[in-house]
Amino acid sequence: MESNNIKKSFYIIITLLIIIVGGTIPFIYESPSIFYKTGLDKFSLRTGKILGIIATILIFYQLILISRIKKIESTFKIKNLFQSHRLNGLIILGAAIIHPILILGSDHFVFFPFESKYWPEFTGVGLLILLFLFVLVSFWQHKLKLNYKLWRIFHKSFAPIIVIVLFIHISNVSRTFESGVPFYALIGLSTLCLVLIIRKYLKKS
Repeated sequence: MESNNIKKSFYIIITLLIIIVGGTIPFIYESPSIFYKTGLDKFSLRTGKILGIIATILIFYQLILISRIKKIESTFKIKNLFQSHRLNGLIILGAAIIHPILILGSDHFVFFPFESKYWPEFTGVGLLILLFLFVLVSFWQHKLKLNYKLWRIFHKSFAPIIVIVLFIHISNVSRTFESGVPFYALIGLSTLCLVLIIRKYLKKS
């Protein structure tokens, strides 16, 4: 029992450290959009970026929570992992909603013009819609009268799309992730997500 608690603490500490390190990126690797901000506008923009990074990390953990990794299952139990998966989904949606509000708030809610050069921003809008629908269907499965088979098909089909759109959005919306440590961290995280998705598809359960 004590050994299991140590394992739980280890996994939780690692998760928190990854989130904290991810949250430092907008401070250490500032994008040009932050250079020209001051005061509350700068705080709002930076906080919005941090929430976006945290949401991305938590989406990675969503894949871990449902990947049926034996060591993690034996430590936390399947029921707890799936409950965490549902809660984590709500946290991700909350962060994803607040993220653009803070970003737009730093520009006094002046929305981007409908021009092709702003396609990464509009990809983010599409991603937010996808996330909202994904969580809605997941939590309202019974009210929408979706049987488990249909829900599972929806879940397995849309999850990879969300992950792909997410990394397209991140890699193009901010110059922070164009090079250096943030770029390689993004490549590493996207690769791990791809591995977990493929692993899940190859498993029968």
